[in-house]
Amino acid sequence: MPTYFKTLNTGSISSGSYDEETWTPDTDIKIKRVMIVEHSDKSLSNVQTYIKIAGVPYSLDYVPAAIIGQDPEYCWKPDLEVKKGAEIYFKVLNSRSDSINCDIVIEFERLG
Repeated sequence: MPTYFKTLNTGSISSGSYDEETWTPDTDIKIKRVMIVEHSDKSLSNVQTYIKIAGVPYSLDYVPAAIIGQDPEYCWKPDLEVKKGAEIYFKVLNSRSDSINCDIVIEFERLG
């Protein structure tokens, strides 16, 4: 089955600020991988991420964005089915001393 990619961009997030991004798939999907990539290759160790999928929080408190990862081999691989119309939510909080610009990349398969 082919995989597809959906990218959510945070735009520029200044120090101490955050951005929230959502996506609502128009078909049932299975999330294979999630990666977070900073446009200037800045470290994401001091960037916090909050994740909620179909109303279920997958980050109790938060998870450092570096843990989600940007390498397809070493990233979050939830293998999670998501129903059509369910919201996929990410909040990215920048605790660095400079601004960041992140892409949240969701690799998924369409089901059915």
